[in-house]
Amino acid sequence: MRLPLRRVLRIVLSLVVIVFLWSRIGRQYRDRSGLWLIGSLTLSLILLLVVIVEATGLQQKWRKQRDQVPKKPLGLDS
Repeated sequence: MRLPLRRVLRIVLSLVVIVFLWSRIGRQYRDRSGLWLIGSLTLSLILLLVVIVEATGLQQKWRKQRDQVPKKPLGLDS
C-alpha cells in the first residue's frame, strides 16, 4: 500500500507536534499550570487520532460509503 505524500506529511507533522509537546512537558512540568498540561494532553490525543485515521485509511472508507447512492432511496419501491 502506497500512501500519498499529503497523508504522509499529515502523519509526520502530527508526530512532530506530539514529540515537541511531550518534550516541553518533560522539561517544564513544574513551571506550567495544570490547564496547560490538560490542553497539551487533549491536543496530543487529537493528533494521535489523526495519525491513526490517516495511517489506516479510514477516511477513504468513510468517503466511499458516503458516495454510494442506494438504488431505491428512502425505501420507495415503485
